[in-house]
Amino acid sequence: MYLIFRCSGCGRHLYAEEGSATRTCPCGKRIKLGQVKVLSRARDEREAGDLVRALQVEGRGMTGFSPAG
Repeated sequence: MYLIFRCSGCGRHLYAEEGSATRTCPCGKRIKLGQVKVLSRARDEREAGDLVRALQVEGRGMTGFSPAG
């Protein structure tokens, strides 16, 4: 199970595996997962990535994602 949440520093949407203690955002902020507001949950990493991409584009207009290959 994966948790979807926002970075308290830059506002970027992120995901982390449930049970992890911390996650570091690309902005450099270390986030304690026990203290975040969980926006959603996903069954697997692919679903979590899709949810984060949708939230980024919808909420902040961040369109820096591109498919690999």
